Amino acid sequence: MNFLYSLATAVTPAPDETLAPGVAAEDVTPGTLGFLFTLFVVIAIIFLIRDMTKRIRRVRYREQVLAEQEAAAAADPEASGRPEASRTALYLDKAVDDPADRDTTWDHLR
Repeated sequence: MNFLYSLATAVTPAPDETLAPGVAAEDVTPGTLGFLFTLFVVIAIIFLIRDMTKRIRRVRYREQVLAEQEAAAAADPEASGRPEASRTALYLDKAVDDPADRDTTWDHLR
């Protein structure tokens, strides 16, 4: 433990501040192309974060609607024509119980 503490607090010498002969300071900077690439990455990340936030919010709202529909169906079971009507209200949350209705596109990967 003492060794790790001394290793973490050890002072490292500063690197030599001089450049190699014949190399100008402008040659070692990222320049305009580096700035544009970094800007592109930042903008792409911002769009990805916004899209993911929107998708997470959509899933959360969908679960809230399902919970409300299931609570309403449990309170009044004669109101719905089928016992599983609340699960089929939203297309993406539809449970497929019949093996013939399942998508077999990816079965070869199992």
